[in-house]
Amino acid sequence: MFRRLWISPVLLFLGITACAAPAAPATPTPLSPTPTPMRAVSPTPVSGPPQVILKNFTFRPAELEVTVGTTVEWINQEESASHTVTSGTPDHPSGVFDSGRLRPGDSFRFTFNQPGTYEYFCSIHPRMRGRIIVKPAPASGSDY
Repeated sequence: MFRRLWISPVLLFLGITACAAPAAPATPTPLSPTPTPMRAVSPTPVSGPPQVILKNFTFRPAELEVTVGTTVEWINQEESASHTVTSGTPDHPSGVFDSGRLRPGDSFRFTFNQPGTYEYFCSIHPRMRGRIIVKPAPASGSDY
């Protein structure tokens, strides 16, 4: 009998505290933040002149189209070979531009101020050939 009297107040206390507990929120809170959809981010374009890479005894790209006034940069990325960037063809160098010997890591720039097609080659390795196509600059629309 003593045992029943002791258990009753304990159960009464537990019942009262359970009723006094704060109510659960009406909407469940997420355990983790809502994922944000991923979106593709374009890399920031590198400013500077268009480039032609000298690698594996080739000009990359072998053909490049630019507009009048554009400066093109050739960069020798070979590990041990030197090259040149010489305008014209091996049989008929034109004399418009010539980089001289470009050692690995060296670069050469030339600005194309006249429209036309400019063939070029490496005078050390004449099988290496490239072409720059220079288009007229677009009309500005301000000729009133």
